[in-house]
Amino acid sequence: MKQTSTIAGAVIVLFAMSIAEMPHLSVKLVPEAQAFRGRGAAFVVGASVGSAGSSSAQASAAASQQQAAAAQQQAAAAQQQAAIEKEKAAAAQQQTTAAQQQAAAAQQQAAAAQQQAAAAQQQAVAAGAGKSLPLGTVVSTLPAGCTPKTVGGVQYHACGDNFYRAAFQGNTLVYVTAQP
Repeated sequence: MKQTSTIAGAVIVLFAMSIAEMPHLSVKLVPEAQAFRGRGAAFVVGASVGSAGSSSAQASAAASQQQAAAAQQQAAAAQQQAAIEKEKAAAAQQQTTAAQQQAAAAQQQAAAAQQQAAAAQQQAVAAGAGKSLPLGTVVSTLPAGCTPKTVGGVQYHACGDNFYRAAFQGNTLVYVTAQP
């Protein structure tokens, strides 16, 4: 925009100078035209100085735009880095959740195996009601046909050749083979 006005001003000055040099103008106008011509030359010089200042301002504006573009690129890179870190955190959370699910599944399998072992032990106790079991064998229920018996102030359950004493495993009542 400034270049356009500078060019227009220079054209006006040149036009005024060409009028001053026309031979058909009266002698009275010639000195005034010459004076105007002198001012026009000053204007042309001033316009060119303004034009150089305008170029400097444009260069400064371009440098500012480049700095702004660099700052925008840095901000975009920071946003990308934050997004990557967020994705990493989400992946770590998923891995933690998967590990917790695997641990829960392992606990369920262990509990199922423990229940199977207890059931097998009870079957062995029921099958061997007339046989002696090793001391410390734990069962959750007494075999059929057991009778309560107190020996030395301690309550036992006599089941064939085995004696059981009531005990707790956590909050669960169990029976343990013992010797009265």
